[in-house]
This record gives sequence, structure tokens and C-alpha cells, in this order.
Amino acid sequence: MMSTNMASGRIPAGGAVGPTTTTVGSSKPLHRFIRAEPKSNGIVMLFMGSSLFIFAIPMKMSPVTTSAEHFAPFWLGILFTNCGLLYLLTEKSPSKALVTASLALSIMSILGVVVAFFEFLKGLLQTYMQRQHYSYGYYYGDNETETSKSEEYSWRTYHMNQLFCLEVIFMCQSLVSGVILIVMTAFAKAALRSSRTQTIVVMHDLPSPD
Repeated sequence: MMSTNMASGRIPAGGAVGPTTTTVGSSKPLHRFIRAEPKSNGIVMLFMGSSLFIFAIPMKMSPVTTSAEHFAPFWLGILFTNCGLLYLLTEKSPSKALVTASLALSIMSILGVVVAFFEFLKGLLQTYMQRQHYSYGYYYGDNETETSKSEEYSWRTYHMNQLFCLEVIFMCQSLVSGVILIVMTAFAKAALRSSRTQTIVVMHDLPSPD
């Protein structure tokens, strides 16, 4: 939007200009971003990011192929953590630079959520298939398997259940965080769009008539 300039066209008699008061549009439109509760959402994003990163460590150490194989929970957790920190900083001292950075990082994180979601879905299917394999071997194996490997199959089935649950949790976290990121992106765009419209009002103090 183009900035709007408003000035008084009245000039005192004799060409003398009295004291001038100039009012420039402030950064109040940026406070529209504060209406999205960046502090609360920032804390949520910090929790989501840290939990993704921490729980991905034992998944990466597992010999089973999961979403951590391509480091999806790690880089997505870092993106969420950075978003949370940036939202908290913007809540503390809102400025056009911070709101712009929040908008850019939110859009980048939304793209990351889309990519990571399919990684989590692939890991979910892989762990499910392996869980079914070990469950079948445990319940329908031959006598030798039932006597010598029942405990191993039981443990592997339990381990697959853990990984399966983690993949489900990661998918839910990515979906919830994606909704938050979309909301924050919308508010950031609205705040930046409003901040481009500034009103300059110049008022000349006219002498009182005698």
C-alpha cells in the first residue's frame, strides 16, 4: 500500500508559520502480531522442538529403519526451536525486523513440516510391517522358534511398538505445529501489511483572530 500524507493547506496571514506539530504513523500495526499470542505459541514450539530432538536420539541409535534415519526429527526439531525463540523475542520487543524474520522462518518451517510428515509416515509403515513380522513369528512360529526365540521375538515386538508409537507422536506434533505456524504466518503477514500504511499529519498552529 502507498503511504498517505495529510497536511494542512491553511497558512497564517502574512506568510508567518506558527509552531508545527508532525505526527508520523507508529509501529502500532505490528502489535497485530501480538494478538496471535507469540509468547504462548513460542513456548509450545519450544516444547515440540525439544521433544522431537530428544526422542529422536534413541530412535537414531536403533538398528531399525525409522524416520530418524534421514534426520527428519532432528532438523524439524531445530526449526521448531528457532521459531519458538523468535516468537518469544518478538513478544518482548516487537519490531518490523523480528516480525519479518518470524514470517520467513514460519514459512520455512511449514515446508519442513510437509516434508517431515511424509518421512514420519514412511517410518510408521516400516515399523508397522516389522512389528507384524515379529508378531507373526512369535505367535505362529514352529516349535523350535517358540522354545528358543520366543523371548527375542517378544522383545522385538515390544521394541517395534515403542518405535511405532513414537512415529505416531511425531506425526501428531508436526500437524499441531503446522497449524500454529500457519496461524502465526497469517498474523505476521497482516502486521507487516498494515505497517506499510503510515499517516503523516502536519498541523500548523494558526494565530487566534483578534
